[in-house]
Order: sequence, then structure tokens, then C-alpha cells
Amino acid sequence: MSKDAQEIAASDRILMAQVARLSYLEDRPHTEIGRELGISRFKVARYLARAREEGVVTITIKDVGLPDPGLSTRLADALGLKECVVIRSHGDQDDVRQQVGAAAAELLSSTVREGEVLGMTWGRTLTSTTSQLTRLPRVTVVQLTGFVSGDLGASPIEIVRHTAQRVGGSVRPIFSPLFVQDADTAENLKQHPDIAMAMNLFPAVTTAILSFGSWDPPITQVREVLPPEEVERFVRMGCVADIAGILVRADGELVDPEFQRRCVSISYDQLTAVPRVIGVAGGPEKADALRAVVRAGLITSAVVDHELAEAALAGLDG
Repeated sequence: MSKDAQEIAASDRILMAQVARLSYLEDRPHTEIGRELGISRFKVARYLARAREEGVVTITIKDVGLPDPGLSTRLADALGLKECVVIRSHGDQDDVRQQVGAAAAELLSSTVREGEVLGMTWGRTLTSTTSQLTRLPRVTVVQLTGFVSGDLGASPIEIVRHTAQRVGGSVRPIFSPLFVQDADTAENLKQHPDIAMAMNLFPAVTTAILSFGSWDPPITQVREVLPPEEVERFVRMGCVADIAGILVRADGELVDPEFQRRCVSISYDQLTAVPRVIGVAGGPEKADALRAVVRAGLITSAVVDHELAEAALAGLDG
């Protein structure tokens, strides 16, 4: 490019930037900008389009944690959910959990009614949800599963305790491991008066909020507490998700109904009878798990981030 051509190009870029400043920073109309700079309003529009194309102007939308109504409707319709909140997420996994948790907390705060029985499980996203609850009417909070080892802060006992403290309601915890060695042991634990007090409330649960885990890729605490040979067996049997200790295949069928008898938790039949079950999760890696728990009829509602929603929809299209 000749020196004259370079000077013309530089002058053109300076004019482009000037047009952009007047439009975006001073909010001036195209006709006024044109009069001031001696160009037509159509040329103003072309300069603004070029400014975006060439990177002179970049637009950043601050939508972190905000709902995406269009994507929410698409996901609800595609999966047959009664309600769905999809939020725009940014950042690492912890950031996404915080953003999804905030949306789930807001949904609970704005929709749960006084006198309800609220069922809860465990998980880092649920921990984020309860930590961001700012208001909730007086409800009874019941733990739906025994606990798994790992982070005590994300245990179901801590989650229901923290929620009950926030709302001033009563709490029914389950001081038992989720999985035990055999069905007889599980049945004996269920007969313990304190545990039975919680489990007898399962048919009365009106709203439940649960996280769900993925088995492929493995993003779940459940795999960590089961013996390796059982994990391998369940993988061979097609397990792709777990929710409230219930293991689910891609088609929504239970992986091993006999195994569920070893669990101190809400049963498949009891959970599917709950009028409103909200599944919360973030990250595209859980797309297969989301579709599986929906096919199983184990959630009626979802609070997820946009990457999980888009991945779940892409899987349906595929």
C-alpha cells in the first residue's frame, strides 16, 4: 500500500472511531452525527457496522446469572418440563454453581408457599442454593436421602439444617449413610424412630429440590462411595445418571431396582409422586444425565445454565 493510501485508510479509521464515539458514548442520532461530520446518515450506519466488524467497537453484554427466557421455553418444551429457568453463565465450575444456585434460590423464594413440605438432597449446587436463600415462608424441611462421604458442607444434613435455620421452620434430618451393604440393614435403619420420622413425611412432600450426577463423564459423589466392582457393574448396565441415590439409564429406566432396596432414601415411586421436583445443575457435561432423569420422570422442573441447556437440546437434535 502506498503512503497516500495508508494515510487515507488511517483517516477513514479515525472518522469511523469518531462516528462510533458520538453514537455509542454520546447517544447522538445518525442524522445529527452526519451533519456534524459532513457525511450522510447512511454512511454513519455503514461506519457503525464496519466498526463492529473490524473490532473498533466491541459490545459486551453483562448477562451473568440472568435468565434466558427464550432458551428456558425451548428446553421446557423439548423435555416436557412444567417449568424451566435457564440462566446465562460465565466463569469456572464454582462460578457456574453460584450462578445456578442463585437462580434456584430465587425460584424457591418466589414460589414456595407457607406450610409446604420441602424435600432436599445434597450437592455443591444445592449448597450454593441454600447459602443464597434470603427469604422463604415457614415450611417443613425434610432430608430425602442419607448422606454420602466427602465434603460435609455439601451433605444433605447440613443443607436441610441450614435451610431450616433460614426459614425458621422445622427440620427432619436422616442420620444414616445413603448406601448400606444389604436390604435388611437398610430396612432396619428405616425403622429407627428418628429416621422413620423423616421418611414418613416423604408422601407429604410438595416441593423437592435435588441436584443430579453424571456417570459419563463421572461428575458425581455417588461413584466415589461405591465399591469399584459395583461402579463397574452399574456402568456395564448403562448407568448415566443418579438423583437422590436412584441410578438411571439413558432411556430413563432404573439400573438395578434391587440395589435401590439398599438405599436409605426416598424411593423411585415416592419421588415420581411429588408434585414438583426441581433439578438443579450446571455445565454441558451433565446433558445426558439431565435427559435421563427427565425420561425417568424424576424431575418436573429444572434450573440450569445455558451451556447445559444447549448441550441437552443438541443431544435431542442429534
